[in-house]
Amino acid sequence: MTVLMVERHDAPTVALYMQFKVGGVDDPAGKSGIAHMLEHMMFKGTPMFGTANYQAEVPLMEQIDQAYRELAAERAKIGSPFQRADEAKIEKLQEQLRGLQEEQKKFIVSDELSQTYQRLGGVGMNASTGNDSTQYFVQMPSNQLEVWAMLEADRIANPVFREFYAERDVVHEERRMRTDTNPEGLLWEYFRATAFQAHPYRLPVVGWPSDIDGLTREEVLQYFKTFYAPNNAILTIVGDIHPAKTVALLEKYFGGIPAQSQPSRTITAEPEQQGERRVVLLYDAQPQLYIGYHIPPTGHEDTFALDAMAQLLTGVTRNSRTGRLYRGLVLDKKVALEADAGASTSLYPNLFIITATPAQGKSTEEVEQAIYAEIEKLQKELPSGEEMERVRNAADASFVRALRSNMGVARIITYEHYVAGDWRYLFTEREKLKSVTAEQVQQVAKQYFSEQNRTVAELRPKSSGPEEVPPEESSSTGQREGRQ
Repeated sequence: MTVLMVERHDAPTVALYMQFKVGGVDDPAGKSGIAHMLEHMMFKGTPMFGTANYQAEVPLMEQIDQAYRELAAERAKIGSPFQRADEAKIEKLQEQLRGLQEEQKKFIVSDELSQTYQRLGGVGMNASTGNDSTQYFVQMPSNQLEVWAMLEADRIANPVFREFYAERDVVHEERRMRTDTNPEGLLWEYFRATAFQAHPYRLPVVGWPSDIDGLTREEVLQYFKTFYAPNNAILTIVGDIHPAKTVALLEKYFGGIPAQSQPSRTITAEPEQQGERRVVLLYDAQPQLYIGYHIPPTGHEDTFALDAMAQLLTGVTRNSRTGRLYRGLVLDKKVALEADAGASTSLYPNLFIITATPAQGKSTEEVEQAIYAEIEKLQKELPSGEEMERVRNAADASFVRALRSNMGVARIITYEHYVAGDWRYLFTEREKLKSVTAEQVQQVAKQYFSEQNRTVAELRPKSSGPEEVPPEESSSTGQREGRQ
């Protein structure tokens, strides 16, 4: 386990941030969402927490797994020209599953781990799954550090994936709320799936619905055993600690958890884009526009110039009046209500993304052309000295904001240690960003912001949009793609 520690004795608290080097990019084919599902299951307890009688639970979970396997096999026959599903058997298995799950509930103590943290003074206990990693975090009183180590070591060494199939339904509901019935979430999913044709960044971290349906407890447990080992984790502790004592605690509780040999990860590289890609989502909602350009991963020599370009476009904060997008699209041309831009921070090549919301009576096409006009200015004219000074000042301000909270420091240095290879990136980034020249900004604007390297996603109300082209009739060379 890589351990990063920052002493800050201004308050008797400590931020604890554990990141596992596994995320959506590691989901096997046909199993999208498995990393995210595992994150959910890590809150279901252990033989020590979350149960009134673990020994009584074990045979019930095995029976539930067996009943589900039989049910899935029978359901797979539905629609098959070679087999006929036994509807009576399906109904019987469903009833059996419900009965077994109700029996298991008698022994489950819901949310016991979370409630234990709360009683100990823990704040903000949560987790998140991203494309590149999965992280678990909480802020604790510093005098409870040893209890945290005991609880987390138990969770990593001995998780129990109880209520798996009920939690799978929870994940389905999460997807429904954030994506399927959320126009911005749906547009984002279409946008990523269009921008990436080969790399797994095209897949939704939450998973495709049919893939979520197919996940089993055994599969998620095997995924856990593969990736959730100390040698595949970064632990960052920031706050009221004494490093030598902290290391001793970690060795006491985590030292006995065995390392796991990590599989060779062959991530399909995204081929160079050969033409503009477009996708239109017809949805009765506020129009939106996403534009993405492929860029190198975090830590590349062009990262800082791309960050500076994002600062020039957006200003110090989103929708800042000093940003070119706000001045040009919102104030001058009045075609947009808001606009934003940023370079994705990631382990693999990703996107520089520009988003905008058209003003009332304005079309996404008008907003799109106004954005291209701002990009063209950067390609043809050097940013002014005053603008570059604002970029340097913004770098200082961003650095100060990052250091305000223990959890903020923990989150940033953990992620940057992973994606950039060095926790010191937090500090070197500031100086390198401040040293970016106007010429370097112009150079990346010319290099990456071309029509060939561009993906555009539009959300249009159904009443105003053209008929969509089915996906099988589209190509990656500039034709409009439709997915609705």
